[in-house]
Amino acid sequence: MDENIIRERIKQILLVPVPPGDTNGQIRAANEILQGTLSLMAAVYSPESQQAASFLESVKSLRNDRAWSRIAIACNGALQNMEAELAAGFTGSLQKRMAGDVLTDFIQLARAILDNGGNGSKNVAAVLAAAAYEDTIRRMGSAFAGVVGRDDLNKVIDALKVKGVLVAPQLAIALSYLSFRNHALHADWEKIDLAAVHSLLGFVEQLLMKHFA
Repeated sequence: MDENIIRERIKQILLVPVPPGDTNGQIRAANEILQGTLSLMAAVYSPESQQAASFLESVKSLRNDRAWSRIAIACNGALQNMEAELAAGFTGSLQKRMAGDVLTDFIQLARAILDNGGNGSKNVAAVLAAAAYEDTIRRMGSAFAGVVGRDDLNKVIDALKVKGVLVAPQLAIALSYLSFRNHALHADWEKIDLAAVHSLLGFVEQLLMKHFA
């Protein structure tokens, strides 16, 4: 979920009215606010985060006591805190995690294509693997080494080496896949074998788990 969409959704939930003296209306409003808050916390912090767990624990007793208006107040406090953290840049990991999710989808698609087989499946998967590899390296360069623009990929890897982000043996492996990326970019399919595609997908997945999970 895009950060701007998250900010807009926070504003919308904060505006949900909780009618005083109307129990049914309070129940509906409290449930709407609670579900919206939980969805946003899952997107910003992850469903298994400490923030989400603590929040759920805090509202559990309120739900048991049917304290609907107090549930809404608790949610509003959590949303306002989330909004402040977004504004302060404390949730930079959000962009990393979303980037990781997108790239993981690339990997899963490539593997599904390989599993289905058929003519050209290796080549299509190789293109997806090469794209995921390049995008992952560039995102790492931007996030951890201050690399902006479209520097040559080997320069991005070198910057990550200088910052100590890529070290042996991952550094050597990352460099070795530059030729794979170039072969896929120029459709030199005879220079790419199936084992290399599987290997690159596994390597990119390792990088994502380490740096973007």
